[in-house]
Amino acid sequence: MRRVKQFPEVMEIEAYVYTAGPIGTKWLEALKSGKITAAYCPKCGRLFLPPKMYCPYDFEEVKELREVAPVGVVESYTVIERDFYGEPLKEKKVLAFIRFPGVEGGLIHYVKTDKPRVGMKVRPKWRDERRGLVTDIEYFEEA
Repeated sequence: MRRVKQFPEVMEIEAYVYTAGPIGTKWLEALKSGKITAAYCPKCGRLFLPPKMYCPYDFEEVKELREVAPVGVVESYTVIERDFYGEPLKEKKVLAFIRFPGVEGGLIHYVKTDKPRVGMKVRPKWRDERRGLVTDIEYFEEA
């Protein structure tokens, strides 16, 4: 019988610090103030998340973020029952892809629910102390 060995590794993204850039910095500042925003393209009028410096459709430079309604919709989800080593978690976690009306793209985040479903409307549960990180949203809960 062969035994599988696992070697936890520090990935490059965990070992280096990258700047968020001008639009990413504005987006993180909005999160710190309890707002979800999306990048706005002045040429085609599209909103997209996560924000980028250039519109992915027409390559127009993005300089503005617009606040979006905080209620999103679960597009897809998975239930996590085991940790990295295959051990059962004390509490299952639901990780979902959340879209916001009128916005292209979305966020991947935790949803606190016992009965996840595609199409479920969710809203963010903000942490009391915020630092300008996506984790300022502790989780999403059913709206």
